[in-house]
Amino acid sequence: MESWEKIKAVQRMQDYINEHITEPITLRMLANAAGYSPWHSARIFKEFTCKTPFNYIRALRLTRAADKLRYKDVKIIDVAFDFVFDSHEGFTRAFSRYDP
Repeated sequence: MESWEKIKAVQRMQDYINEHITEPITLRMLANAAGYSPWHSARIFKEFTCKTPFNYIRALRLTRAADKLRYKDVKIIDVAFDFVFDSHEGFTRAFSRYDP
């Protein structure tokens, strides 16, 4: 596969993530967006972003959640649920473990 094709596939996955960041996202969904198998999609995603799709999604969700908490008067639990975290505790734990 040519590098340009890989870049476009990763871009399609990133676009999908951005459009669906407040919804559950699976590797199969990303693979469908990329047009490749789940295994191959995950491999090329990491090759170009240096993150697994799951780590990329979590980092983006945490960044967007932090922006929302910083600039809007919202409850932490509401933001946690908005960005597909199951609980306040899970959300807080994800922040404390996050290492960019």
